[in-house]
Amino acid sequence: MESKNIAIIAIVAIIIIVAGLYASGIFTGGNSAEGNLTVLAGAGTILAMDDLKASFEEKNPGTTINIQYGNSGELFSTLNTQKSADMVIPGDLTFMEKAESKGYLENDTIKPIVYHIPVIAVQKGNPKNITSLKDLGNPGLKIGLGDTNGTAVGKQSIKILNKTGNLNAVKNNVVVYAPTVNQLMTYITSGQVDAVILMEEIATTGKGQDKIEVIKIPEDQNAIATIGVSLTVFTQNKNLATQFEDYITSPEGLEIWKKHGFKPVQ
Repeated sequence: MESKNIAIIAIVAIIIIVAGLYASGIFTGGNSAEGNLTVLAGAGTILAMDDLKASFEEKNPGTTINIQYGNSGELFSTLNTQKSADMVIPGDLTFMEKAESKGYLENDTIKPIVYHIPVIAVQKGNPKNITSLKDLGNPGLKIGLGDTNGTAVGKQSIKILNKTGNLNAVKNNVVVYAPTVNQLMTYITSGQVDAVILMEEIATTGKGQDKIEVIKIPEDQNAIATIGVSLTVFTQNKNLATQFEDYITSPEGLEIWKKHGFKPVQ
């Protein structure tokens, strides 16, 4: 009887050990992708990220990627107060620097993905004859900018206008500071403003692109941002988070970014 009990205990112990090895990924190569992730992403990435999410979930049944969109200020506030997101994909790497200084990121997982390139968008037909950044300071114009504290595009706009020296003239024409780059697109397509500075991918692939014209900003006058990704120190599923990060920065993932107007860093 005692030998039988010992044998049963040994079998149970083996089952427990094997189950633990499977859970750790040793028997599966660490490649199983199951569970949920919470991702904080810039509002300007919504079309690309929704596509990446759908593609990854299709390739990995049993996974759910929950994405919360917002401007950079909102994303940092969420991370700072909730301390629970698995990943962050903000519209500007300066967000990473701020979050990194707080100890919120797995520093060795920070990766640049694509460029965030500001352009000028005007109404179809360009009725105000706007051809350059200098023209945005012309008297009587109605200009829209991104919120200069919370949005990547707003912060980049200030850098750009400082470069050209007409920041004050343009500020006198600003009638709205939008909370997201998508809202800027709404203001220009609805005719509420004459021109906005927004991101190229929104202007060229977003809804309403047939209602606007795009004026590129010379590289020496521009302030190009970079969208990056990082795991947070709060992730409860590092294996899945790593796999999703690898996917959205992979050649296949970059093709999806490119489809939505983004230019890869690599």
